[in-house]
Amino acid sequence: MADGVPRIADEPSDHVCAGCCMGKMREDNFSRSPEKTVKSAGVLDLIHSDVMGPMQTKTPGGCTYAVTFIDDFSRHLTVYFMNKKVEVLEKFKMFKADMKNATGR
Repeated sequence: MADGVPRIADEPSDHVCAGCCMGKMREDNFSRSPEKTVKSAGVLDLIHSDVMGPMQTKTPGGCTYAVTFIDDFSRHLTVYFMNKKVEVLEKFKMFKADMKNATGR
């Protein structure tokens, strides 16, 4: 035991702060059963995407935005870096063409 450090009681406290309660709140558990999980039937059927930025630090190429595309079927992830958010559609078209070339679909 460290000298000068007060001992903390081993018994849990009955006090629960509001912030702790709010941090542990959730409406309902997510279903983990395979029959209830929606999954696409093939490549490019369902794409998950997220746009990030502007980032404080630029990439070596000077980009301040990034977009991710995840194919739900294959779980293939691609990240594109951009100078402006308006480039998202262009990057999606690139992603789609790359996936078609890679899969032949």
